[in-house]
Amino acid sequence: MKFDDYSPPTLPSLDQQRDALRKGLGRAMQWAMSRRLDDTPLMEACLRDQRFDMSVEDSRGDWLWQMIQAVGGTDRFRVPILREFHDISDDYSAGQLCELAKHYARKGDPAFRTRLYEIVERKPFVNSPWLGEEEIIELDGESALLFAINVRGRGLANRKWAWDDERLIEQATERLGEGPVSQLLDNATDEAVCAFQRMWRQRMKEKPEQEPALSHKERVKAITVAEIVAAAESEDTGFGMFRGWGMHADPTDLGIVLRRLWAAQEPKVIAKFLTVFSNRALPDFDARLIELCQHSDAEVRRRAFSALEKNTHRLIREFAFAGLAKGLSDGSVVGLFINNYEQGDEHRILEAMEFPADECELHWLLMDVNKVLEKNSQADASQLAMITYASTPCENCRFFALRLLHNQKAVPEWVKEECRYDSGQDCRELIEKALESTKVA
Repeated sequence: MKFDDYSPPTLPSLDQQRDALRKGLGRAMQWAMSRRLDDTPLMEACLRDQRFDMSVEDSRGDWLWQMIQAVGGTDRFRVPILREFHDISDDYSAGQLCELAKHYARKGDPAFRTRLYEIVERKPFVNSPWLGEEEIIELDGESALLFAINVRGRGLANRKWAWDDERLIEQATERLGEGPVSQLLDNATDEAVCAFQRMWRQRMKEKPEQEPALSHKERVKAITVAEIVAAAESEDTGFGMFRGWGMHADPTDLGIVLRRLWAAQEPKVIAKFLTVFSNRALPDFDARLIELCQHSDAEVRRRAFSALEKNTHRLIREFAFAGLAKGLSDGSVVGLFINNYEQGDEHRILEAMEFPADECELHWLLMDVNKVLEKNSQADASQLAMITYASTPCENCRFFALRLLHNQKAVPEWVKEECRYDSGQDCRELIEKALESTKVA
């Protein structure tokens, strides 16, 4: 792969604008501020949440609102966003739309405020009963909190107390303060609010009396090797316990599992035994693990590569270089260099690397590139980390690549400026701290 110029173009095409908005790159904000961001890709990003991993990346509603204002699009964007907010069909984009609605409501738009309260009242998505609550509390404070609690209090007649009931109080306390929230609940006269308050107080009273739950480590360490072997050789297709057990298992028990692995014939059994070693090196390296990386079953191959990369051995380097020679379009081969790196390998990886068409495969490839560079600080990160920064669809991986560049003092000036407007708070804070330290120096 040829190292390229990844700086933002002066006159971005629509595809380049869409790419920056999808990834959350700060260049999208820069284009908006200089009126070089078109309405169409920005509208698309507002109406459909484009984050790669919603479980770890924060909602982008506030970030998008800044761009709407920068392009002077508050009025132009209003009707399409309001229409989508009324006809909202999935909970993937609902949180982002609630954030955008909050900003319109704060500007005095009653339609958005009314719809936010409707969502809190009607709870259109069973798996997201908290939608809109944070936004109305941010808008209207105590009165909004009472409204949300009243809705939940009425619901408690037909359901049990849930974790998100407590979450509502925790969020309100962070915004309004513990004293005001407690006083608001204690002084309530509404029956539904009082029902919620009684349940909440009871739950808080029970908490100190509950026996501390066993940690995950304690739970998996209590599992015997006989139970692991039985589970691996059973018809159950789950992989839940094997990785954690392997991380903390006694070497003798690992030896027992290894003997069963080498004797196993069924692919699903082999895959489960391999998972034991997905975060733990073999007690003694065995070249048969490399052979499993070439197994006819795709799941066996995937888990064999995952296990192999935890080990260090010259045969693994030889196998990795054979993989490089065939072209590098997934992370399985790159991962083998994490614990088998030697000076200059980063350049060999760059030469062999090819971008897969699938976005998830691209993410895994670049995630493993990050891991190689993080584990081996002597590696030159200036090119591979730059490629990851500009190309990964994942906000977290972009931050890790930026941190690698920062640690080697290899952040280009245009990246420093761009990252001030990144969708990810971690990227923004890292660059702000770097800029502050430069000023102090």
